[in-house]
Amino acid sequence: MPLYNDLHMRTLIIQLPSGPPSPTLAYPHARVEAEPGSRPLTLQWAAAALLPAADRQSETVALVPAAALSWHRVELPAGLHKQAQRVKAALQGLLEDRLLDDPEHVHLALQTDWTSTPRPWVAACDRVWLSDHLQALEQAGLPVHRIVPELSPGTPGNPVQLTALGDADTGWLWVSHPERGVWGQPWPALRPAGLAAHERLGLSKPERATATLLAEPGAVALATELLGAGVRLMPPAQHWLTAVQGDWDLAQFELRANARSRQLKNWQRTVSSLWHSPAWRPARWGLWLLLAAQLVGLNAWAWKTRADWQAQQSSWGQVLRETFPQTSLVVDAPLQMTQQVERLRQGSGQLGAGDLEAMLAALGQALPPGLAAPRQWSYQTGQMRLQDFQPDAAQQQALQQSLSALGYAWRAQGDGWLMSAQVEAKP
Repeated sequence: MPLYNDLHMRTLIIQLPSGPPSPTLAYPHARVEAEPGSRPLTLQWAAAALLPAADRQSETVALVPAAALSWHRVELPAGLHKQAQRVKAALQGLLEDRLLDDPEHVHLALQTDWTSTPRPWVAACDRVWLSDHLQALEQAGLPVHRIVPELSPGTPGNPVQLTALGDADTGWLWVSHPERGVWGQPWPALRPAGLAAHERLGLSKPERATATLLAEPGAVALATELLGAGVRLMPPAQHWLTAVQGDWDLAQFELRANARSRQLKNWQRTVSSLWHSPAWRPARWGLWLLLAAQLVGLNAWAWKTRADWQAQQSSWGQVLRETFPQTSLVVDAPLQMTQQVERLRQGSGQLGAGDLEAMLAALGQALPPGLAAPRQWSYQTGQMRLQDFQPDAAQQQALQQSLSALGYAWRAQGDGWLMSAQVEAKP
């Protein structure tokens, strides 16, 4: 079941009239707020130019009347889902003998999960009629994000649903069958004496026994009279919510002009459902608890790390004061200890790694066999730059490894080489 089955963003549902668009044609419409709850829809009628404006937080859904659609099941060729450009032509070929009009004049749409369904449903309607209404709405500043059928076949395994719409004089009784599609008859055709209404609709006894019966207020009395007990009262146009909450989208093939906008709205609807839907409340609580646990854990880890660092700094300071009692202020214990040791070494006359004699001795020890010592070099404290010295790649690698083992860095610098005493990393 798709995540957007919960309406948690504002939705403007516009039913497309059966006739062609005109400046005076009224569109039935209803606005669904972010939290619809159990409140019935408030139906209104207005010309396209007078329909409510939609903002970024609203979704506009076009509702195709049940009378404007026909339903067909098809067996698609294997591997067709890998050739998206051939899907429309394949559908037109499969339905050519079943459509009342030329396939080129009919808009076709597959159910959402058609790639994993052996015999998917295909909805068909007049292409020009649908395109004209979508264009009229877009010109009125209402680009349609989704196109959904008013009624659609039920899912396999679910009972047949009968929906009585309108009133006793102009209304229809519709059948949503999971295996045979959607069809209906006007109430006047079901009134004459003779066969029961169920039989006129072509339903078997088991289907009649398990069918779900819904009726709008204007048709509930007649539905109870013709269909018997068990008819449930449904607020006017309440089945629109069921249609919008389904996963059908007829905006396929040539009607995918607003695909990016629809994808954005689907993403917004998904996020809204995850954020507001009661079904996802345990997951939201779990996420908040996980984030809280992570935050507490990070704070505890940071506190322990800081405590360990402070204890280490304190121990280094203590070692510095015990070793060099003349130290009055401890700022950087490892560095100060290194400086004190260097002063002691210099005072005793011992050579350090950065002294010239020590560096020349280390270079002589590290020179690979067959490589003559450089003739030109310059020295400054801790560094010696060598000129006119050209070891090959193997000699250069061997020299670098040997000097590194002795505590010296070796790298190319300009047209010469630089040898420097490595500074010991702080513990």
